[in-house]
Amino acid sequence: MTTDKPKWWQSWMVYALIGLLLTLGPYVGGYFLLGEHEFFSRELGWHFRDFESVVSRKLFGPMGYVEAQIRGETVIVWGPGGSGLGDLDIYEPGW
Repeated sequence: MTTDKPKWWQSWMVYALIGLLLTLGPYVGGYFLLGEHEFFSRELGWHFRDFESVVSRKLFGPMGYVEAQIRGETVIVWGPGGSGLGDLDIYEPGW
C-alpha cells in the first residue's frame, strides 16, 4: 500500500479536459439550433446557415468550416451586415 499523492499536473489535465468538453457541447448545439438551415442548391451541395445577429455569425464561423469539412459540402454562413444585403462567409470542403 502506498500513500503517494497524484502529481499536481495530472488533476489539472483532467479539469482542462472536462472544461473543454463542457464548452464544446453547447457551442456545437448552439450552431445547429440557432442557425436556420436552408439548401441553396442541392445539385451543387451548397447550403446556408442563417444567423440573426452579426455576433452569432462571427462566433459560429469556425463551426461552419468544420461542417464543410465533415459533410463535404459548401457551407454559406449568412447574417446581417452593414451593407443592407447582409454579410456572408463561404466555407468550401477540402483541406
